[in-house]
Amino acid sequence: MSKRTSKPTILRPTRRTFLAGATALGTAVLAGAPLIGRAKADEPRKGGKLRVAMGPGSTSDSLDPATYWDSPQYTAGFTIGNALVEIDSQKKPTPELAESWDSSADLKKWSFKLRKGVQFHNGKSLTSADVVYSLKRHIAKDSTSAAKGLLSSIEDITADGPDAVTVTHATGTPDLPVIFGDFHLTIAPEGFSDWNNFIGTGPYKVSRFEPGNVLETKRNENYWKPNRAWVDEFDLVFINDHTAATNALLTGELQAVAQIAAQTAERLKSRGGFNLIVSDGAATNHLSMNSQSKTFSDPNVRLAVKSAVPRAEMLKFIGRGYGVVGNDHPIPPNDPYYNPNIKQREQDPDKTKWYLKQAGLSSLDLDLHVSDAAYSGAVDSTALFKEAAKPAGININIKKEPADGYWSNIWLKRDFVVAYAGCRPTPDMMFSIFFQCNAPWNEGFWCNDKFEKLLLVGRSTTDFETRKQAYWEMQQIVHDDGGEAIFMFPSIIDAYAPSVAGVSPDGVRTMMGGRVAERAWLSA
Repeated sequence: MSKRTSKPTILRPTRRTFLAGATALGTAVLAGAPLIGRAKADEPRKGGKLRVAMGPGSTSDSLDPATYWDSPQYTAGFTIGNALVEIDSQKKPTPELAESWDSSADLKKWSFKLRKGVQFHNGKSLTSADVVYSLKRHIAKDSTSAAKGLLSSIEDITADGPDAVTVTHATGTPDLPVIFGDFHLTIAPEGFSDWNNFIGTGPYKVSRFEPGNVLETKRNENYWKPNRAWVDEFDLVFINDHTAATNALLTGELQAVAQIAAQTAERLKSRGGFNLIVSDGAATNHLSMNSQSKTFSDPNVRLAVKSAVPRAEMLKFIGRGYGVVGNDHPIPPNDPYYNPNIKQREQDPDKTKWYLKQAGLSSLDLDLHVSDAAYSGAVDSTALFKEAAKPAGININIKKEPADGYWSNIWLKRDFVVAYAGCRPTPDMMFSIFFQCNAPWNEGFWCNDKFEKLLLVGRSTTDFETRKQAYWEMQQIVHDDGGEAIFMFPSIIDAYAPSVAGVSPDGVRTMMGGRVAERAWLSA
């Protein structure tokens, strides 16, 4: 084990200036600063057990990719399986189970050539039938997969012999390879349904799975990637209590904890020796309003709430210098399609009162459902919102909910909730999952005809300027009319013990885009 140093190693992506000539895929460089300290110096080595804590987890969790709903679940998925495409730390699509792909000129027909020699954990060879089965599950009529919105414009997925798959897209899109890197789209054998014993092609095999408790795995000795999967065993421990997870890291019971609070990062800094990996632009913190409910159907009411949020205070309280203020749309400032011309919304009691008056109200009483399962410090941060909103005539009744079951019993089921979302690699993916009308994860239950038309414009061209204009306008529409008060883009902070090497920032989400199991190793 490496000797502890007096200060923690902090790896953080540098901010980059994006040129107008960015690639048609619109990939953003959110990570990739040169690694410093021990994480770069150590040579990869095999052996040992790596135990990582992540939350939230629930007793209702499944290893079925169609049910994945948060970072722990998709990390489990990438521990066991692979997708056609891997999204790297800079949000770029790279070959995984598909070794190559190409498209027609109009981007409506895509061909994915599968990698030969890949085997599932049971010894079965990967074929196109497995891919067709796995992808079509998400677009089936009765599917409730969140990926259904991402794949809504796909007309057909067919096998082209044993080693190729053809995808027909209704409008055409340059983003299809990026979409096929989504964590829901890991590949299972044709006809497979025993999801708690998921058989994939990934770096580790399931030894034991207890939903909401632990996923224990052992290395797949036949893994097809030669320079991945270093540890002998990988355990993913689901812990909803952030304090308990941190204490387990401090005592050595765990070697890593995902998405620690900024306050916890400061605590670990003071102790020294831990590696803090900071990824920017990978998530949003927000308040979701059901725009189809009686309370929030008037956009003036939604604007009143947005104008009452003390964004700077919330950022200071939650972020402690990690993150940036949000502006009620989901595209982070370091994305090449970010619209810098939208005026930053600030807390303004007079505007809140004015919007309430436009809605025919002198005051507004709201029940706000919250749990620290949404993000660390969520419960305490709502107290800031409550106090800030009261002078403007909005009276908040905070309803604290249990962490276990928050995402299944409260989120998408109550009219006003605290939530967070992981930012996706492209604006089209972000908008399709969370804002497209009738998408399964449309948290604001929001529909806007102009937005829907612009979504198709951005999806069907490779021209950067055309896409930028569409995405800029969509951000403005969501800012003005949407059902979410997005007040913060928090930095994602992952904490690792000194013995863990090979870790780095990521532009997708926590734990190196969910691929910590195959990328990290334990130093001697």
